[in-house]
Amino acid sequence: MKIVRKLAVFLRRQGDGVRFCVLFALYTVVVFVCLYTAQDALAVPLDSHFAWITAQVLRLVGNQSSASGPVVSLSHFAVEIKNNCNAIYEVGLYTAAVCAYPASWRDRLLGMWLGAGVLYVVNVLRLMTLLTVGLLYPSWFEVIHLYVWQTLFLVVATTCWIAWVSRTRPVA
Repeated sequence: MKIVRKLAVFLRRQGDGVRFCVLFALYTVVVFVCLYTAQDALAVPLDSHFAWITAQVLRLVGNQSSASGPVVSLSHFAVEIKNNCNAIYEVGLYTAAVCAYPASWRDRLLGMWLGAGVLYVVNVLRLMTLLTVGLLYPSWFEVIHLYVWQTLFLVVATTCWIAWVSRTRPVA
C-alpha cells in the first residue's frame, strides 16, 4: 500500500510529464501502424523519390549521378533506398512527439511541417554523404550507414522537437 500511495503522489506531481509520455507512446503506436499499413502506397514511391532528388542534387554540385527507381548511383557506386532509408519513421516519431505536446493544433501542424522539412533535407544530405563515403571509402560505408547516420538522424529529430517546444506555448 505504501508503494501505491507513493506512486499516486508521484503521478500527481508529474502529471504533465506522465501525460506526455503516455500520449507519445500511443501516438507512436498509431503512427507506426499507419506507416506499416500504408508501406507499399507511401514508402515505395518515397524511396524512388529520394533516389531521384539525391541524383538531381548531386548533379547540381557537379557529380555524375543517376537514379533508376529506388537505386541512386554516383560514378561506380550505387545504393538502393529501402524502407528505413527514407526518413518516414523518423518523421513519424517526430510527429508523434509534436502531437503529444500540449500545444494548439495550429502550432502542432506548423511544427510537424517544419520538422518534416528539416528531416527531408537532412535525409537527402545523408544519402549524398553515404554515396560519397561508399565511393571513396567503401569499407566505412556500413559503419557510417548503420551507426553514425542512425544516431545523427535521431539527434536531428530530437533537436527539431526541442527547438519547436522551446518556441511553443503549452495549452492548458
